[in-house]
Amino acid sequence: MDKKRKKQAKQKFEVLQGEGRRFSFARLKQAFIFYVLLLLALVVIVQVAYHWLGEQFLSWRLQVVTAEQGVLEQRKDVSGLVTRQEKPIKAPDYGIVLDLAEPGQRVPVGKEVARLGIISRDQMQRLREESDESEEDASGELPSYRETKQIKNEEAGFLSDYLDGWEDYNGPYYLSEEELDEIEPEGTRTQKNDLVGRGEPLLKIVNNWQWYYNIILPLHPGRGIAESKNVELEFDFAPGEKIAAKLYHYEVDEEAREVRLTYLVEKQVPGFEKVRRADAGLLYSRERGIIIPEEAIFDRGGRSGVYLNQGGRVVFNPVTVTEIKDGKALVEGLEANSLVITRPDLVEEGQRLN
Repeated sequence: MDKKRKKQAKQKFEVLQGEGRRFSFARLKQAFIFYVLLLLALVVIVQVAYHWLGEQFLSWRLQVVTAEQGVLEQRKDVSGLVTRQEKPIKAPDYGIVLDLAEPGQRVPVGKEVARLGIISRDQMQRLREESDESEEDASGELPSYRETKQIKNEEAGFLSDYLDGWEDYNGPYYLSEEELDEIEPEGTRTQKNDLVGRGEPLLKIVNNWQWYYNIILPLHPGRGIAESKNVELEFDFAPGEKIAAKLYHYEVDEEAREVRLTYLVEKQVPGFEKVRRADAGLLYSRERGIIIPEEAIFDRGGRSGVYLNQGGRVVFNPVTVTEIKDGKALVEGLEANSLVITRPDLVEEGQRLN
């Protein structure tokens, strides 16, 4: 190993001088062009970003919105009284209910709706006294009766077994809010084996195609609402269902400063025959047109108008306001897709925005 190292040590190595990197105008020209192009690209990017961000910031600061076609609805929550055309079917004599027709359906004239086992008045009183002492007869047997009578309805209509004492109230009838809060009638339902007296209502025939909703409103917005002859109602007992109604009657009481309105509903709604007091959403106006934020509108020299961004310049555009609701305004005189400035206090007419 030592001999090999001695031999390598005796060998002479020669270092060659390199030529190095020579200066080149061609390379300098290429580098110059590259950096110039890179700088131009950066300038373009900065300018695009500046304009884009500037426009975004300007739109945000001035809260610029696009005027669009839409529908503006006027709605008010109300409480009222439901009245109906109802005709009670009364028992012709003292008796025990042996059979009843199924309620909740429309029945024709002459249909048997109930059958009674006839008893005497004294027997009726005695049985009622006994039922007061004991809620349930231990034997479960019906008392004897001398004959049976069929009860047939005299006019077609919706058969209901819900009786609440308001059957004679038909058409316009108004109650104050305090009176409405007090009426929560607990209706009764006739059942088989019930004891009934002569002339007592068993069932009733209801006009399910015409019934009424009666409300009282302050002069404002009552007068304005009364101008709408056709409205939509969404009752609390039928949520999600908008029901068309017509203004049937209204009266203005200047002394009480209230407007009384009755709406006619010509549709059978599930559960309508069991309701007297009802809350509802009253949709009394629906108009289509250009809708913009209310704060965009201002007065200039006695004329309502808005500022628009037209090609980067602020332009005044007069408008006519037809409705305002929940911060939105329905206007005329403005084209769709106009860029509306909702902060008119921050600009002046003719001002350049870019």
